[in-house]
Formats: sequence, C-alpha cells, structure tokens
Amino acid sequence: MASRVVLHIGPRKTATTYVQRALQALVLAGELAPTIYPIETRGRVDHNQVPGLIDLARQSGGIGLQPDAWTEQDGSDAEALLSVVHSAPGEVILSAEALSVLTDDGAAAVVDAFDGVSMDVVVTARDLARILPSSWQQHMRNGNFEAYPDYLRLRAQERETQSHRDELRRGFWRAYRYGELVRRWLAAGAQSVRVVTVPAAGGGAALVWERFASACGIDDLPALPPVVPEDKANISLTGPETYAIFGFNLAARAAGEGRREVRSTHRALIRRGWTDRPDRGERLGLPAALLPTVSTWAAEDIADLGATGVRIFGDLADLAVAADGTDGVPTPEDVARAAGAAAYLLSQRRGGKPAAEEESGD
Repeated sequence: MASRVVLHIGPRKTATTYVQRALQALVLAGELAPTIYPIETRGRVDHNQVPGLIDLARQSGGIGLQPDAWTEQDGSDAEALLSVVHSAPGEVILSAEALSVLTDDGAAAVVDAFDGVSMDVVVTARDLARILPSSWQQHMRNGNFEAYPDYLRLRAQERETQSHRDELRRGFWRAYRYGELVRRWLAAGAQSVRVVTVPAAGGGAALVWERFASACGIDDLPALPPVVPEDKANISLTGPETYAIFGFNLAARAAGEGRREVRSTHRALIRRGWTDRPDRGERLGLPAALLPTVSTWAAEDIADLGATGVRIFGDLADLAVAADGTDGVPTPEDVARAAGAAAYLLSQRRGGKPAAEEESGD
C-alpha cells in the first residue's frame, strides 16, 4: 500500500497543466517511477489523474459537472486509480485541478476513499489579475458564449453573495478563495495542505517547478524540470484571439453546433491559425475600472490565507494585485486582425485560395 499520497488539486489556470506535463515527461523518460506518478490507469497514457479522481468525486455528489461532461463514467476509472494507489510501494503524486471546486462533503469523500493512506494536499495559487482573464479564456475554449463583462459581473456577484458556499454549480470562489480552500481540505482529513504561489509574470517555469517539488517533499523529483513544449503545457490565447473565439462561439452555437465540434475547430484555429503569427497581440487583462475592486479582493484573500498558518512555498506577495494599470481589453481592430489572421493562415495551410471564377463578389 502507498505510504503517502500527495494530492495536487490545482485550481485551474495555476500552472497545473505545466506541472502535470512535467511529471508525465519524467515518467515517459524513465526518470520517475510510474508508481510515483501513475499515468496509465485506464488502458491509455494520461498526463494527469483527472478521469479517476473526477469519477471518485462524481460518486460523492460533491462536484458540479456540466451536462455533457463525464456522463459515461460508471465508477471503473475511480476503482482503477484506487487499485494503483493501494498497490504502490511508496509515495504517490496525483493531480486533478477539478478537485479544487469540491464541496466540504466532496473533499471528505475523496480523502476517505484512500482508506487511511496519509494525504498531503498541494494547492497552486495565482493572482486574480491573471486568474479572472484566464478563466474567461478557458470558458470560451470550452465552447461557451458568455460575454466578458457579464462573466466578470457574475464573479463579483458570487463573491458578494458567497453563493459558492451553498450552490454546487457556483464553484469559482470555492477554488480561488484560497484560505477557504485550505481549511476545507484540512477539515476533510488531509494531513497537511501546502500552498505553492505562481510567481509574477516573467518568473519562469523552472521556479514554479522548484516550488512545487519542494512542496511535494519527494526525493525522486529532480531539482530541475524537464523541458515541456508550449503546446503541451497549454497554449495561452491573447486578448484579441480570445475575443475572436467568443465571436466564433456565438456564430457556431447559433448554427446548432455542439460543444465538441466547436472545441475541435478551436484547436485548428489556435494551432494552425495563430501560433505562428509573429504579432499575436497582448494577453487578455482586466478592465482598468475593475482593478481597484480586484486589488481589494486579493488583499482580503492574502490575509485570510496567511491566517491559516499553512506553509507557503513562494511568496504571498505573488498573489497581490495592483489597484491601477492599463486596460487589458483588446480593441475591436485588434480582434478583427486576429480573426482575419486565423482565417487567412488556415486557408493557406489547407490550400484554400479561391479559384479565379470565385474571387469576385459580384
């Protein structure tokens, strides 16, 4: 039986995919035992343990899932993962960012499922000035079509009403009010909770890895991370590209396209329409008018997290948000350029230039 489980619960957009891909790369290269980071528990190679842990959390009723997500699970993914952990000869790392939105009962069910194995939870944390834009970007990449201002207003409303404490589907602040997240997992029975802060922009992936590896406390993890290609770590969209995806989603869903088809087209746009574009534009940021409010939220959350007394790997100042700054919303002209660039590059790569007789619009 495993001697200890290190459970990395994210949340999303806190360098989780990078950490998972780095761990996977170490296993595939033979530099980390697959018993430490199990990537084959269901007959295929995964870069995380999301299927098994989602299956486990879903059975507890403590996680809100979209109607078309993980609907075919029958408990076998959870059973396979638990079997691997129980047969492991030593320490095991598991990672699934979706666990950050579990309710109190959901977190307790996950800890209890490992049947007395000592569990240390690792939380990766990032500042709200990057989390909020990145979360809307992911919302768009998932095929949704909620406008950015509406998305931000809903997050503000949820924070004010604290609806995340009572409503299962309101999971955003269950994940990103880090003090509450820490207390939830301690109350659920985790031996410890350790927090890794993602450094400010420019801090580098190696520093994230160094902090994460230290928080895990497993000697087999190397001091330096493996090289993880950007397209494996997760390609970030710029502000103009995200708005272009938003427009695409509106049109596609109005035409009756499902989320799976919409997301498939996204991948083509991103990988074959934008990644080689020399000037992709600036990252999506927050509207300047919202920065003072988010700065206040960040200060509240830093104080609350500090009050938990858990060990921080990094610096709580990494989570601070400046009250002033430039507007992070792209102009219509920038969005038009991004959309046009994607269409042009896709047509070039598919040999899609129109025939001479098709060029005229007359």
